[in-house]
Amino acid sequence: MKTLLVLICTLSLISCLNERPCQNFELGETYEFPYLEKLTHCTEPITITFLELSQDSRCPENVTCVWQGLAQIKILVSVNGQEQSFDLSTYPPHQGIPSEIFYWGFKISLVDLKPYPNTTKKYRLEDYQAYLLIDKVEE
Repeated sequence: MKTLLVLICTLSLISCLNERPCQNFELGETYEFPYLEKLTHCTEPITITFLELSQDSRCPENVTCVWQGLAQIKILVSVNGQEQSFDLSTYPPHQGIPSEIFYWGFKISLVDLKPYPNTTKKYRLEDYQAYLLIDKVEE
């Protein structure tokens, strides 16, 4: 029995060590979401993951363009265990892709995506960060 109790305690400790700590991103303020990182709020039942950079046709910083272009990302949102993926655009709404969504009492807006394109630099997907504004809304 004592061995079983030690085993259960050890497994519980290992399980806790594998969990990522929560992030207290402030509701109503823009927060940086790194590519492929899952961020869970500490007191609200919401988790967001920046899943994919679908496209980035924004006009590079060092170029003059006729059109500003846009970036599109995919995020995964989980509220109270209910998960759904969404596409968000930096140029709202473009081809039906919004810059903000409403999901289970939360409003999530894509404010910015960095780094901004530049013809003299190459970026890896890991370099990207979505700047999202998350707010609670009345349903």
